[in-house]
Amino acid sequence: MPTVQILPDDVSVQIKAGTSLLAAAAAGGVELMHSCGGIGACTSCRVRILSGGEQLSPIGRAEHEQLKESGILETHRLACQTMVYSDVVLERPLWRTSPDSPVTGD
Repeated sequence: MPTVQILPDDVSVQIKAGTSLLAAAAAGGVELMHSCGGIGACTSCRVRILSGGEQLSPIGRAEHEQLKESGILETHRLACQTMVYSDVVLERPLWRTSPDSPVTGD
């Protein structure tokens, strides 16, 4: 069974091959924002793959368009659209809010 390690939470979860990164995070008790409901229409569930990127599903059309439009095609994947087939280490955004700015993720 593949293991997904989620940073900065330092959570590792074993999941069934073919599970999405979004579902893997949820199984590990890590909530990833997903404003569009997980259909690949936004980038709120974006994650940075630190290792194991070759063990993920290929980028599909919807994911490619969203990442390209946001300028993060080369550095991120959408957790809702990305399936895991072997061990992966990812870094999720640290979302922060302030009274005078919109929600942002680093």
